[in-house]
Amino acid sequence: MRDIVWRISDDMTRREPLPSDAAAARKRLERGNQDFAALFDADGLTTRIMHLTPADLGVGQDGLPPPQRPFATLISCADARVPVELLLNERANELFVVRVAGGVLSEGAMGSLDFAVDNLESVVITLALGHTGCGAVAAAVDTYLDPASYLAMAHSRPLLALVQNLYGAVRLADHTLHEVHGSTIAASPGYRDALMELSVLAQAGTNAAALSTRIRLRSAPQSPRVPVVYGVYDLSSRSVGVAGPTTDWVPGLVDAPADGPSFGHTLREIAFGPRITGLLEAHAG
Repeated sequence: MRDIVWRISDDMTRREPLPSDAAAARKRLERGNQDFAALFDADGLTTRIMHLTPADLGVGQDGLPPPQRPFATLISCADARVPVELLLNERANELFVVRVAGGVLSEGAMGSLDFAVDNLESVVITLALGHTGCGAVAAAVDTYLDPASYLAMAHSRPLLALVQNLYGAVRLADHTLHEVHGSTIAASPGYRDALMELSVLAQAGTNAAALSTRIRLRSAPQSPRVPVVYGVYDLSSRSVGVAGPTTDWVPGLVDAPADGPSFGHTLREIAFGPRITGLLEAHAG
């Protein structure tokens, strides 16, 4: 049995102070996910007490709403299985979250993130978060592998646009798998699963690179820049991390890619690693 107790008190000393910089924010996000994932790892009776103040629930002094003060902005998927604040162990008013199917950086999503970075001085880090088993990425992969199925979406131009926005990541993942495993790899029974897994990572990484470049170009020379990191939430283990080149999973966040060649190298290492190779071989006769 696991008990999670929310204990509300006016004692503000129990509230964890905001991270002062990107390094502290990154550690806090990583630690928060580790604490969340560990809830289901313990055997027997486990009790965790979460001390909350009214401000943690969106209530300010005299019953008025508190000022907005998130320390991180996020672009994440709208998937109902990815409750961002919960899986990062954060509370109200600590994360500025934009959720779009597939984590697509639409104009609305980009504008929302621009607003937060430009106007909320408490923001010190940005996170691009993907997740395994993403339905939007699956739709993009399936129409990429079977272009005729694209017609099934013809009734909804917005849905078509969303899937099209994911094709770049899918093409990048497809190209990487062919580079690493050879020109016949698409015939492997596990190819769709491997392509999905690598496409999710490619989408999170390219989102992070795009946001990092945008923040750098839009920031005033004297202004401190908001660093960007990325990661993937694994629905099975509840861990945020990435597949590793030599291990199945590496928990933690990753710096936004510095450039295309370096990210291509990262993807090739992961494509050769045990997680992707295992998916390719899972259905082999």
